[in-house]
Amino acid sequence: MINSARPDGALLAGVCSGIARTFNWNVWALRALFLVFLLVKTFWAVLVYAVLALIFHLFEGQIQNRTQSGQGLTSPELSARNERISDLEKRFRELEGQD
Repeated sequence: MINSARPDGALLAGVCSGIARTFNWNVWALRALFLVFLLVKTFWAVLVYAVLALIFHLFEGQIQNRTQSGQGLTSPELSARNERISDLEKRFRELEGQD
């Protein structure tokens, strides 16, 4: 049975949002790159998108489990950056609460 529901953040089949979520990339930058690829090489862009949509659909559960369990692409630099960002967000919330 085919699941017709779109993944979170998907505009069409969720290829760009799935890739962006997996690799922690900006989804709109990826969509812009795909649009350029679509304008330059239309046939190949549609073919690649269809293949990736099929791959994401077939391995949907495994990809979601990998990204949710924290086994995605990580590095000490990214972890440190994420900690600094969450610390700054916490400080901003505290400052907003003081007003």
